[in-house]
Amino acid sequence: MDEPLWLTTEEACRRLAISRSTLFEIRRQGLLRDGRHVVPKNPGCRRSRLLWHLQRCELALGRQP
Repeated sequence: MDEPLWLTTEEACRRLAISRSTLFEIRRQGLLRDGRHVVPKNPGCRRSRLLWHLQRCELALGRQP
């Protein structure tokens, strides 16, 4: 079975082996960009949960996907 491209915040943290606060700090610093690495699950909702593209995040963090 193929693994999903987009993961929830909790799944992304687990797969990247980093904490939620670290993931959001990396995003705040601009290494992970909205629209490329992270997108809202429900774009019409202002406070939507986020989805993270695992392979793109791994590459941005200098890891092999």
